[in-house]
Amino acid sequence: MPFKTHDPYLNTVKREIKDKYYKERKQHMSEHKEGKRESKSFFSQKVYLNDFINLPEGTLNLLLFIAFVVIPYIAGIAFIFFLIANANFDTFENININDYLIYWTIGYELLASMLMILVIFSAIKFKKSRQS
Repeated sequence: MPFKTHDPYLNTVKREIKDKYYKERKQHMSEHKEGKRESKSFFSQKVYLNDFINLPEGTLNLLLFIAFVVIPYIAGIAFIFFLIANANFDTFENININDYLIYWTIGYELLASMLMILVIFSAIKFKKSRQS
């Protein structure tokens, strides 16, 4: 009996936790739409990925992991191809970097710096909106 896969009590608890989460989100969204501002600083805001990515809960983590692996790699290849090789495929082939981690690291640093710039601009915009 310890290897039983269907546990109605566990399913009930999981469902109640999800229901509580969705009720909190609904309440938070309704307060946010009414114009209430509960956060006093930029970094104390709550950010929910479900507001920006509309996927089921189970697939969100898998998609984020794949995006964490693939997107920096593609960004690194694009950076080297366009900025170092000047969009010339023959020059790109002669660069002779065949390591996945080098491309990934270049892309990761590129994306991280872009995201940091977006966070700084967002913080400035938040501060200006709080002053008015």
